[in-house]
Amino acid sequence: MKPSASAVTLLEQSRISPLPPAAGDYRPSLPLSFFDVLWLNYSAVERLFFFPFPHPTSHFLEFHLPCLKSALAVALAAFYPLAGTVRRSSSDRFEISCSASDAVPLTICDYVSATDYHEISGNQPRELSKLLQLVPKLPLRRGAQPLLATQITLFSGHGLCLALAVHHSACDGFSSMQFVKSWAAAFRQNTAAAPPQPVMDRSVIPDPRHLYDQNEKAVLDASAEEMIVTSGLAGASVFAATFTLSAAKIAGLNQRVQLAAAEQRRPSPRCSVFSVSCAHAWICLLKTRARESPDREAHFAFAVDWRRRIRPPIPANYFGNCLSGCFVKCDAGELLGEDGLFTAATAIAKAIDGIGDDVHANMDGIVGRLASVAPFQPLSLAGSPKLGVYEVDFGWGKARKVEVTSIRETGAMAVAESRDGEGGIEFGIVLPDKEMEAFAGFLAAGMG
Repeated sequence: MKPSASAVTLLEQSRISPLPPAAGDYRPSLPLSFFDVLWLNYSAVERLFFFPFPHPTSHFLEFHLPCLKSALAVALAAFYPLAGTVRRSSSDRFEISCSASDAVPLTICDYVSATDYHEISGNQPRELSKLLQLVPKLPLRRGAQPLLATQITLFSGHGLCLALAVHHSACDGFSSMQFVKSWAAAFRQNTAAAPPQPVMDRSVIPDPRHLYDQNEKAVLDASAEEMIVTSGLAGASVFAATFTLSAAKIAGLNQRVQLAAAEQRRPSPRCSVFSVSCAHAWICLLKTRARESPDREAHFAFAVDWRRRIRPPIPANYFGNCLSGCFVKCDAGELLGEDGLFTAATAIAKAIDGIGDDVHANMDGIVGRLASVAPFQPLSLAGSPKLGVYEVDFGWGKARKVEVTSIRETGAMAVAESRDGEGGIEFGIVLPDKEMEAFAGFLAAGMG
């Protein structure tokens, strides 16, 4: 692809409102929970879905766009908080404010060089700037923060990219994916395929330790740099790439871990696909950075979804954030040594086993823990193999690629189930060109 100042042409901008509620129903504003308030200072999560679409742009505009707009209105009726804004309520607590005038921006664009579709939606390193032109703009506003923006970019005769920017204070990846799947089901007019109606009731998660107050104060007192690793990666020399670990490759990594345990006469860790894959990616990132001192601490952090862990149980279709963090620490020297994979996999498995079911104990002081590990540039994850991003079905065929571009802001690594659906995992990463080349080499060498 030849670089250009702007690779897209704006075709249309509109605002889509949720379908009006039934007579007698109303849509109340939604208070933020102690989970939600953690994300006030974070930027939006940007997720791009690339679908095959071998029709001209005119065909999409005439036959697909009207139905997509109607379907979006239907999906927003169920997930109405996404059309609202986060602001302080009259009781001086943050809430998602909802009104009859709420609407979500939908931008339609045409990609100038449509034949670039297969390259830009591939796994190989691509200039990040190319992908960012496909991302809808969600402005950051302290007083009244919008929560969702959408954009569809057409590669005439080849494919399309459907992209969303969702502010994390509204919901986590599980809830946002339920929304996308509802939009897709409404577009196909297949109500049987739609996820269950979301549960908005905040009372299902009690707050006996006043974690909301603790988290709100800590988040508003902290700068973004204290909360997260702000990589700020941008420019022509920054690339995005996706790496797939097949089920067979992951099994090979697991065998190496078990062999190391036997040689050291130590118990074999309970190696899930997730833990051993992340262990390998963690080590490869450490090697890529090269500047790590062997005496330096190495940290890995990932989100834990409490929907299935919390006691008493809450509805599986609870809407909002329901995430806390799991933190893993090792000596960088051990991870870079001969048995680094065993060390990393064991530490990750131990951390997972220690999560328990007391969400309030887990969340107590979490902002301080995030701030304490940020200086060590931890590997963190965005997404989960359990989100089912490749299950989204608008009727255009299976997504060729799902991409998360917001990881450029945090230095995180995106993770999803493998597109082939055979038990593998996809990792997406954004790095400068030289580091990307090194990371790819370490990842491939470690699979041998």
